[in-house]
Amino acid sequence: MEPILSFKQIRIVLLLVILVLVIHHQFNDKARVASWTNPLFIAIYPVNAEAGESSQPYIERLEERDFEEIERFIEREGTRYGLEMNRPVFVQLGSPIQNSPPAPPIGGNFFQRATWIAQMRWWRWRFDNQGMDPDIIVLARYFEPTNNRRLPHSTGVEQIRIAIANLFASKSMHGENLVVLAHEILHTIGATDKYDLASGQPIFPDGFAQPERQPLFPQRAAEIMAGRIPVDESSARQAQNLQQVIIGPKTAAEIGW
Repeated sequence: MEPILSFKQIRIVLLLVILVLVIHHQFNDKARVASWTNPLFIAIYPVNAEAGESSQPYIERLEERDFEEIERFIEREGTRYGLEMNRPVFVQLGSPIQNSPPAPPIGGNFFQRATWIAQMRWWRWRFDNQGMDPDIIVLARYFEPTNNRRLPHSTGVEQIRIAIANLFASKSMHGENLVVLAHEILHTIGATDKYDLASGQPIFPDGFAQPERQPLFPQRAAEIMAGRIPVDESSARQAQNLQQVIIGPKTAAEIGW
């Protein structure tokens, strides 16, 4: 008597079951986050991205209070949109980690991006979260603060709630680092970029903090998912801290406010 299902068929069925479970979990997780009925727990894990000599002591001096401004920023902006929650997010600081996950593909196609996300799912499943069990994992990758240096592009992925933020290990850059961290954290809960990927210029109107301002330029603040303050039609300057940044209406809608 032949078996009802071959080994190949059983394997396909199991893979389909796993896929259905992943989709179900992702749908429920997305609905839970978008409801904002409970605060989100964010864990930041510092990484010495290039084993830099000055980066290590900087990382060792980091304290949880260094990231409290992110909590205050999201609370402040949530209040503007009627979010009735005193503390929408809690930020925790984990111990430094040594082994970073695979870097995201630069300019990769859909298949390469999907493969990387699958690798990141596997990495997160095996990751020792140091007993914190966060909703969102942030890898704060610190680099040496050399002059005129451009860092690799940071990324935040909603499907796996992981943000990879490339930062400078410099006290003078701490404010800008917080802007980058907040930007990538918001990516993990559904926010999209509001700047032109080629030029870096904020896109009008959604990438402007005050699109109705007359005259339009210069703007006084940055929209968080643009990250830069438009000076004129062709230039913008980096927001120096979270006091210079707001969450615009489109971003607010994307994250469920």
